Amino acid sequence: MNLQTSDRARAALVAWLCLASSSVWAKELDQFTDRLLELHYYAGGYRKLAGAPGPQQVDAVLDARMNMLLDRLQLRLRESPPRTAADRSRLLSEVFQHRFLPALVTPYEQWVKTEAPVPLYRVRDKGIFGHAVDYDDMRLAWYIELSPILRVGGVLMGIDKLGHFLAQGFQYYQHDQALSRRPDAARYAALRTLGHVQELGQLGIATGGVYSYADLAANWAGMAFFSSLFNAADIEGQHHARYFEPAGEGKWRRVRDFHWAEWVTPDWDEVLNPAATARRALYEKVAENFRRRPGPANAPRTSICDWYRRDPQAFLGPNSGLRPRSSYALSSLGMRVAPYALDVRALCSSPAPTTRTAPP
Repeated sequence: MNLQTSDRARAALVAWLCLASSSVWAKELDQFTDRLLELHYYAGGYRKLAGAPGPQQVDAVLDARMNMLLDRLQLRLRESPPRTAADRSRLLSEVFQHRFLPALVTPYEQWVKTEAPVPLYRVRDKGIFGHAVDYDDMRLAWYIELSPILRVGGVLMGIDKLGHFLAQGFQYYQHDQALSRRPDAARYAALRTLGHVQELGQLGIATGGVYSYADLAANWAGMAFFSSLFNAADIEGQHHARYFEPAGEGKWRRVRDFHWAEWVTPDWDEVLNPAATARRALYEKVAENFRRRPGPANAPRTSICDWYRRDPQAFLGPNSGLRPRSSYALSSLGMRVAPYALDVRALCSSPAPTTRTAPP
């Protein structure tokens, strides 16, 4: 195979991966349909299934995989001791990122989806993005299955948030390293701008019509994780001890384990931290799906709003204490480009909202 043929083959492989992987485009999720069932499920209801792990065991499985990656990183540090920050970034990319699509597909998220012995919850019939919602509303994301739901560190989320933590978190980290000579405030403002641009582009509005603040929260936490690998990180009051410390002669020693509970926050839950749509047409169709009672006329199923109105606190769940959106997002700009919030508290108010609703 000559060089030209090799280049063509690589380009063809990348193109195939772009089409085959649903992680390349914005992947939406529905945490509203079956919300109460999910809360019960992840409180241990699924353990009625033979051999199913308990909630703490699920966290242990997910933590163990991340610690395996940290062990792999330590091995690479021994084999190829980094001399510069660029060398360290290269090793991090080798361990945590996809070879061909590093910003778009994370091996860890794919492992959770296809191999990890953990219970995933999949909403049927596209959930709130089904029924009258179509390609004109969601573009390419309409063809992609919704992200499965999982509880991690006590928080319900789509598994896409794990990908955001590692992929976009690494992008943030690299951008932050490139701006290392700037003051902290300027660097963090640049990172929030990066996230905003991503949500405008193929990770958000451009391919799905939705601007996700939960994605941005996961991105920010991922940046803090990568920043804390070799140095203690103190990012606007959020402190994290380092994972590796110098061991002499250019070597590094791992000094602590990874736990998702340290990084996950309720901000990753799109019921508590609602996404928003850029177009009113999509918002109105989703709002109708919140109130819609599916099933035959003589035996309709309970709507999302019915469930919410029966017990709002039970629907929202036990988590609270959201961080200010301004700590990880350009929320004011987000509200301008995507002013229609998919907030169950507003969508299921009585009477139904007739004007746009902004995120809290």
